[in-house]
Amino acid sequence: MNIVITSRPEPEYLLVESKGVLFTKDDLVRQSKLIHEEIVKHKAKKILVNEPDTKFPLELFPYYELVKFYVDNFPPEMRLKKIAVVIAQEYEKMARFWETVCINRGFQYFAFTSFLEAHDWLLNETPLTSK
Repeated sequence: MNIVITSRPEPEYLLVESKGVLFTKDDLVRQSKLIHEEIVKHKAKKILVNEPDTKFPLELFPYYELVKFYVDNFPPEMRLKKIAVVIAQEYEKMARFWETVCINRGFQYFAFTSFLEAHDWLLNETPLTSK
C-alpha cells in the first residue's frame, strides 16, 4: 500500500483527501483506519473523502470484507456519520457494490464520481437512502 491521507475542516464538513495505490483488502482496511482516525480527531459528523486519484482493487469481494471490518471494528456511532466518497469513474462498479453493502449494514456512506454531486449530497439535511 502506498497511500497519503490529508484532512482539513471545512465550514460544514471534514474534507479528507486520499492519494495512492491500494492492492488488497488489507490495504483497504489500513486506509479506512487512517480515515477513521481523521474523523475521530476532528469529531466530524459529515465527511467528504476525495480520492479520484487513488487506485483501488477491482474485485468486489474485498469491499464486502471491508464493510464487515467497519461493522466489527468501528464504534456504532459511525453509522450516524454521513460520508460521501469521490472516486474515479473506472471504479464505479466496485463503488456501487461497496455503497450497497454499507447501506444494508446501516451506514450512510455513498460513492460519487463528481466532487460537486458528493458535496451537494453531503450538505443536504435530508438523509438519502439511494441516489
